[in-house]
Amino acid sequence: MSFPRAFCCVGAVLALVVVGAATVIIWPSPVFAYSAGTGKIVVASDEPIPAAGGERFLRQCEALLERSPLKAQSPHYHVYVTNTAWRHNFFFLPAPNASGLAYAVRHGGNAFLAGADFDRGRLVKWGYVTTPPRTLAYFCAHEVTHIVDAEHVGVLAAHRQPTWVHEGIADYVGIEQRQSFEELRRALGDRPVDVPMMQQFGSYPRYRLLVTYFLETKRWPIDRLLATRLSYDEAMALMAQDDGR
Repeated sequence: MSFPRAFCCVGAVLALVVVGAATVIIWPSPVFAYSAGTGKIVVASDEPIPAAGGERFLRQCEALLERSPLKAQSPHYHVYVTNTAWRHNFFFLPAPNASGLAYAVRHGGNAFLAGADFDRGRLVKWGYVTTPPRTLAYFCAHEVTHIVDAEHVGVLAAHRQPTWVHEGIADYVGIEQRQSFEELRRALGDRPVDVPMMQQFGSYPRYRLLVTYFLETKRWPIDRLLATRLSYDEAMALMAQDDGR
């Protein structure tokens, strides 16, 4: 076989692999044997979903989305739990260390969670069990909010958002017991973000602080927040100026 022909064959195989992988990411249901839910959230897993725990998870995640300033307009959002290693490695390939991941496409998308203990309402990743406020419902609402964000502003626009907006609004939605801006500011103080802070205040505490500031103190409409091009440093400077710091 000549080199050009061999190169074309390899290229064709790689193209098929990419198309196949993209197809599974967009339509992953065939590789998840168990599912639950007929409402706003539909969850699927590679392990059985206990009835009571699954129903509670769905109810809690839907409640978090319902009170969000960013309204989820699609009739259903699909969440997939990757308990087994090969599924986790495949679906989390872009971010292997993430606890949750969202793939947003033009008309919706899919959210993936690293593992779940439905009875306890906790996310499980490599044997580590998360603690409140980062519950299983928190991660569900966080990842689904990324999809809802893309539905509102478009997939490319969502990816171009400042990170503090993109992750901050998702954390704002996912936290069940929200503190006011003043309460959260005092609790965080000026110390750097570390693992204990994330365990106590969510995965993106300072981004959530900024989102809380602009939504609740400055009274920005959600569309203005999603469209802002303020950098993290610029947003922090505005907050500090108002705060007198």
